[in-house]
Amino acid sequence: MEFGFPIRGDAEFDVVGFGLNAVDHLCVMPEQPEYGAKLPIDTFKLAPGGQAASAMVQCSRLGLRAKYVGKVGGDEIGRFSLLSIESAGVDISDATVVDGVTNQLAMIVIDGRTGERTILWHRPDEIATVPSEITPEKVCVGSVLLLDGHDAPAAARAAELARERGVLVVLDAETIKEGTAELVANTDLLVASSRFPGLFTGQENPAPALSLIAEAGPSFVAMTLGEKGAVALAPDGNLVVSPGFEVDVIDTTGAGDIFHGAFIYGLLQNWSVERTLTFSNAAAALNCTELGARGGIAGRDGIEALIKRDGRL
Repeated sequence: MEFGFPIRGDAEFDVVGFGLNAVDHLCVMPEQPEYGAKLPIDTFKLAPGGQAASAMVQCSRLGLRAKYVGKVGGDEIGRFSLLSIESAGVDISDATVVDGVTNQLAMIVIDGRTGERTILWHRPDEIATVPSEITPEKVCVGSVLLLDGHDAPAAARAAELARERGVLVVLDAETIKEGTAELVANTDLLVASSRFPGLFTGQENPAPALSLIAEAGPSFVAMTLGEKGAVALAPDGNLVVSPGFEVDVIDTTGAGDIFHGAFIYGLLQNWSVERTLTFSNAAAALNCTELGARGGIAGRDGIEALIKRDGRL
């Protein structure tokens, strides 16, 4: 199945990502702690994360010209976050530093037996972006605009401006907020978490849920399923199923973010939907083999080596 979207060829960047950056405090535990328990931490690591920021780092790792737009706190954590993005080759010329405010951070408790995690996060209101701060000069300078929808009204404004200028809008849909419906309506390609379709439509069955989302605006709709891979809605209403990859999982943090970065790469290579989903699943799986939201980011050779190992390339 082909995507069938025209790709703008005269843009300054291949992709612009507007949304979250974060710094994760990763605690690998021998087991998930019960309420009131005291347990030793097997491993601790301070690592950069955030949906849009991590996706842009993956895009840059794959050779795309990537730009990140968002706000960081003016504290040490914010500086660490911004440096992690810039040092990966991502343009940060329109990232805003908010002095006197801490950056978004997360405490992530990882079950050392399975790699599954529990996330506790904090994000000050001061680093949210409002619609009036969104301009075409910031968000419409790429062939693709990736949005994670956390500042939903601002993201909806960005999507509207982008579509008016022929920029493809990709939405990493995870949560429901005020303005999410408007954002979905202005999205070209929506790739949701496993929970989003049910939350957005009230329909738990994937096929009708994705169909209802498509009726709300996007021309392409898919959802990630963790270790099971991903599914996309074909034009005939059937699901295109792309199985996941079996790897030795250390940490599942950031897998969805890396999936979206690899997805955008496949889209810009004019690959088929099937090949793009397979590539994205492999990239996400490899990221889970190391600690941190960007711990296992791989280049194209590494991703395709995993696909070849499974005889799927």
